[in-house]
Amino acid sequence: MHRYARLPLRKNQDGIALIEALIAIFLFSLGILALVGLQAVMSKNVTEAKLRGEASFLANQLIGQMWADLPNLASYAMTANGCTTSTYASCTAWRSMVQQMLPNGAANVTVNGSDVSISLSWQMPGETVPARFAIDANITN
Repeated sequence: MHRYARLPLRKNQDGIALIEALIAIFLFSLGILALVGLQAVMSKNVTEAKLRGEASFLANQLIGQMWADLPNLASYAMTANGCTTSTYASCTAWRSMVQQMLPNGAANVTVNGSDVSISLSWQMPGETVPARFAIDANITN
């Protein structure tokens, strides 16, 4: 009968599986945190794009109204404080739409003969710099 010599068990590797599991959990947690951060940035960018689209829509809508109402073109002039001709209904209605659709929305419309310049600005809560959209048009017969 042969007797095999038994090698002594190595005790210095105890707990290595626990360390591997902790490292795997740490790496998995980093991946999840990166996905959460990406989701937050993506949500902010989608909101900004939506507001830029709404600002473009509002400016083009006002230009369309001006084309249809050429005799009263000068009545559409406005500053951030309000319409220059405060009794003109089309001006005040459009300005209230700007305030409803854009957070902290303000409009500035300059009419110089047939040249029209529309500038819209808005500011999201927590942002320090307001966003801005501007468009120029020449409205003639």
